[in-house]
Amino acid sequence: MNKKVDSLLYPFLGKTNNIFLIGLRVSILLLCFGLTSVYAHISNAQSIDIDLKDVDITTFFREIQQKSDFVIIYRDEVIAGTEQVTVRASNAALETVLSDVLTQLELDYKIINRQIIIDKTSQSKEFTGGNTIKTFFQQTVNGTVTDSKGLPLPGANIVEKGTTNGVTADFDGNYSLNLADENATLVVSYIGFATKEVNVNGRTTLTVSLEESAAGLDEVIVVAYGSSDKRSFTGAAETVSSEVLTRSSTASFETALQGKVSGINVSTSGQPGGKSDVQIRGIGSISGNTQPLYVLDGVVINTNSNLRAGDDMVGSTGYNPLSTINSEDIKSITVLKDAAASSLYGSRAANGVIIITTKDGKTGETEITLGVETGWSNNLTEEKLINNVQFKDLWIEGQTNQYIQNNENAEFTRVYGDNALYNTYESQAVSDYEGIYGTTNANSDWLDAIYRNGLVQKYNLSARGGSEKTSFYVSGDYLNQTGTIIETGLKRYSGRVNLENQAKDWVKLGVNLSVAKTERNAANFDGNYAGGLNPLYMARVLPPAAPIYDPEGFEGFANLPNDIEKNANPIGVLKVGEYENTEFRVRGNAYTEFQILEPLTFKTTFGIDQQAIDETLYDNKVFGAGGGIWNGVLNRVKSEVFQYTVTNLLNYNDNFGNHGIEVLLGQESQVSKMNSINVYGYDVLDSELLSASSIGTLWSHTGYAENYSLLSYFSQFSYNFNQKYYLSASVRRDGSSRFGKDSRWGTFWSLSGAWVASEEDFLDIDGLDYMKFRGSYGTNGNLPPQYYAALAFFATDEKGYGGESGLSYGQLQNPDLSWELSKNFNVGVDINLFGKLDLTANYFNKKTEDLLLNVPVTLTTGFTTQLQNFGEMTNKGWEFEIGYTPISTEDFSWRTSANLTILDNEITKLKNDIVPSYGSRYGQVPLIVKEGESIYSFYLRDYAGVDPSSGYAQYHVLENGERTGALTTNAEEAGYGIFGDALQDFQGGLFNQLNYKDFTFDFQFTFGLGGKVYDRTAFQRDDDGFAPQYTNTVAQLDPWNPNNTNATVPIRINGNPTFSNDVSTRHLYGSDYLKLKNVKLSYNLPIAGNIVKGGSVYIQGNNLFLWTKLDGYDPESVVDGVNFFQVPTARTILLGLQLQF
Repeated sequence: MNKKVDSLLYPFLGKTNNIFLIGLRVSILLLCFGLTSVYAHISNAQSIDIDLKDVDITTFFREIQQKSDFVIIYRDEVIAGTEQVTVRASNAALETVLSDVLTQLELDYKIINRQIIIDKTSQSKEFTGGNTIKTFFQQTVNGTVTDSKGLPLPGANIVEKGTTNGVTADFDGNYSLNLADENATLVVSYIGFATKEVNVNGRTTLTVSLEESAAGLDEVIVVAYGSSDKRSFTGAAETVSSEVLTRSSTASFETALQGKVSGINVSTSGQPGGKSDVQIRGIGSISGNTQPLYVLDGVVINTNSNLRAGDDMVGSTGYNPLSTINSEDIKSITVLKDAAASSLYGSRAANGVIIITTKDGKTGETEITLGVETGWSNNLTEEKLINNVQFKDLWIEGQTNQYIQNNENAEFTRVYGDNALYNTYESQAVSDYEGIYGTTNANSDWLDAIYRNGLVQKYNLSARGGSEKTSFYVSGDYLNQTGTIIETGLKRYSGRVNLENQAKDWVKLGVNLSVAKTERNAANFDGNYAGGLNPLYMARVLPPAAPIYDPEGFEGFANLPNDIEKNANPIGVLKVGEYENTEFRVRGNAYTEFQILEPLTFKTTFGIDQQAIDETLYDNKVFGAGGGIWNGVLNRVKSEVFQYTVTNLLNYNDNFGNHGIEVLLGQESQVSKMNSINVYGYDVLDSELLSASSIGTLWSHTGYAENYSLLSYFSQFSYNFNQKYYLSASVRRDGSSRFGKDSRWGTFWSLSGAWVASEEDFLDIDGLDYMKFRGSYGTNGNLPPQYYAALAFFATDEKGYGGESGLSYGQLQNPDLSWELSKNFNVGVDINLFGKLDLTANYFNKKTEDLLLNVPVTLTTGFTTQLQNFGEMTNKGWEFEIGYTPISTEDFSWRTSANLTILDNEITKLKNDIVPSYGSRYGQVPLIVKEGESIYSFYLRDYAGVDPSSGYAQYHVLENGERTGALTTNAEEAGYGIFGDALQDFQGGLFNQLNYKDFTFDFQFTFGLGGKVYDRTAFQRDDDGFAPQYTNTVAQLDPWNPNNTNATVPIRINGNPTFSNDVSTRHLYGSDYLKLKNVKLSYNLPIAGNIVKGGSVYIQGNNLFLWTKLDGYDPESVVDGVNFFQVPTARTILLGLQLQF
């Protein structure tokens, strides 16, 4: 199969192995495909007014030439004997006038550049004479589409019945449509409203009022390989419109889903363009992929964010591949949750599916939209730090207590009571302090130096229009967002072209193409990279006594005191180093759809996803990892990915009386090709030219090339009786190259049904507009993240035995390795009451079997672990959604909605507990993976406060995780237990929108209840003197001493021999929170001229306020509940202007 596809593309792709060139060529091919479809219809850009009665054809031609830029060419014998014509048209498309008149005269035409060539049609018969007059009619009807209260419905569809002639209403609900029949009937529709047919009857102005339909049953939602209306859909899915997305203006669209869709949790980085974690209905895997599948315009896209440098560089951090998608281009997003909705995606859909549909063209006058946004951002959370005097007092107290500990056998009470003896030790401590920090008062504010106010600029220009046969959507976008940390930011340049052409009555052609480039300053602030390698970490722990700047220092920055790493100045690291990530991304697809019979269609699609990443990571020669003997460290990485997908769909959809059936047969193949080159070394020769040739001494030069393929066959059958009872079944067979030959194929299926109970006579109850019960069961799969997970392979070893290079055995083979299998059960109900109240409830139970885990194996294999299928986990819970419209009048309306998710996660089968290693105090992740517990369970000692007699930290003694009643100050005797987990028991959102005349005000809250968070940041900083040079938090003030026995902070001893800050519940907090997520106030401008048709201005705020127990922490920023020097969430204020032309 792959060879056949490659051979078809060979004339275009050639023999090149350069993935970037291949992607570029294919992109040009797709664009040319679309442009050739639209070229013949360029004349639609011209509109004319014409009024002729009983004239010959030559007069008609002269009139056309006078009122257009075209020249008409014909032979006399072609038009000889043609009838007279009558033509009346106002603001009509030129091609429409030509086509309608010449067709009636049995003439044809071609457009070449600016020439219209007239010829006879192949069906023309010899003219026999007569005085027949052919009449062409065109009338323009104008009007407004509103709801029952007179509020405009922007985007409503207005179509001339029985034709493809139609337009969409503009921002103010206004429309203008050219009709071919003065007795035409308009079909007017809008999402959530009942479709209405209106007879024109010669009228030129027509206002149409639509009534809300129960629960928006006519709404069409995009689902797997097609679309469905809400009434007939039997699965669990939720759609978010472009209007909802724009309420949360962010660099990447998925962050806008938090709190808007039940069952979904989005954790985002505070860094511009930073990676997001998205979970749908819980965590689906322990060590495998937990992210949903993303589908863009029907084609699965690559969301791998690990094409980057090694983890020991400051700039090595995962980027967000979704940030290359312009949210302004998105028409809707559909989240597929259960098996009935997602099983057609088979082995890749265990974590749910997110379908992104971009905007398309329309028939009628071109609409141009200009959007401008500008604003600023700062940190949502704040950290309270000590000043220079407080640091000095704490340091001296800790050093004094160290002398007492060492010389007086910790007799603190006696020494504190002997002023002379205490003063002796304190004087020694003061002398030590001044020897390190001097007598000057630096009083540095490291956080103030590394943080700043960020700026946001965003410009978007789009055009949408087309003719009866060809429609288009084009857009361009520029985003410039600077981060709230110095030297960070994101720039994006993107463009999109969507074209569709009804070439014949039986064939449709289309192309969707987007090109984007992102430039990201990508310093790595992940808390897992501690020490001098992490600037944000250092800025959060460095003392105010350490100076930031030194006019005599390198580039004006100071070396740090002797008891701190001299080269760890984080401001110098960021200001002098360079950490840049540039991505060029091309995504597109071309499709052809054939109408074989009225109910039978065939569609074939070829899609590509190409990306090229260039990363430059430079640690300068003085500060950070490049300082000292290394004289600068440079890592250059280039990675390329080219993925193409071929999809073939045969669809049959027909009705027989009260029976309706739909059958889908599909085949799909996907091939991914990747390569990466990494050059890493030190002794950088030229910091201005950061190429591989600038590396003086090479540490490593590595690379890889990987290929992956997936071949699939699938089918779906749907049946309904009287639009009351619905049944659907699907099956998919996947073959993946990631597994061995004995387990390469997997089968995934679903069965679902629905009953529209409100259609039953016995439920004909006033106020019950709609009620539907749904149920589904099915299976999905999850692939291992490694492309060669089942195979044995060798790796190069540059420093092997005796210093010689060679090959080493890199991975143990497992031919039985297979998919993680997800079994999904869902039941739900949808209700609409009184046309105002919408209710949706779902119960789900998702069981994942054959979890991919690294299982211990016998040492005779040469390995300690092997990737195997072993283990089971469940995610079960409830989803509730409610929407209500309390008020709806002509001038004022109020819509409120809320959603709630209740989630329970449990590991039900596991071969061995995965217990955290506490060997290194600064490498502790306090999570345990244990059968019968949640995946993110905290495994800790039970902190019992401060022993008032000694000042030492004390703990409850635990046996088998339960308290014995005893207390101890020896942490090693305390034991461990499980104290809650990170997952919120309850999570959701609350949204309100109020409209008053031309003003719209909306706001959204998000919340979470029942989860826990371990503050590993505090564990590092609240160390009671273990590393006194890194004390800067107010939580360390007022420690225990013999005169302060009721203190909540243990005794401060430099070096902390008591290890009072060991991993325990001391730093475990509830993660309940309430966040004001979005607020937006907009005003529709009272403009409706010939050039500017409408517009609006707005002010918008994102992440405005947060209420939670833990200062400096945003519960929405992490998944596993471990707060470790996270990049702060940004609070953003935006001003925006949108104009329609």
